[in-house]
Amino acid sequence: MAHYPFSERRDLLVLTCTHVLEGCDITLVCHHFDDNTWEFLCDGSHSEDDAIVLSIGELCEMDPSLHLVCDLPVGAAASRQSRAHAWQFGRIEGEDFYPAAAARM
Repeated sequence: MAHYPFSERRDLLVLTCTHVLEGCDITLVCHHFDDNTWEFLCDGSHSEDDAIVLSIGELCEMDPSLHLVCDLPVGAAASRQSRAHAWQFGRIEGEDFYPAAAARM
């Protein structure tokens, strides 16, 4: 991947699920306010056993469409039905959010 759009380092570790590694589409991206962590999940059911840590750069290589969520503000989430669908943006319920970021959503 020649262009890397995220401001975070490529080797930043993020949370994902084993299903994504098995080929499921990433359908939910969360950028948490309290600890600035990122989650990239499919729409399947998840248990703690499904959790895996991977670099954000590796995920971007697996799914180049993630460039569309590279500026997701903390406290926000993006969801879609599949890789073929557009991202929908919103706040993560119960988390703080920067009001100035609302214009970007």
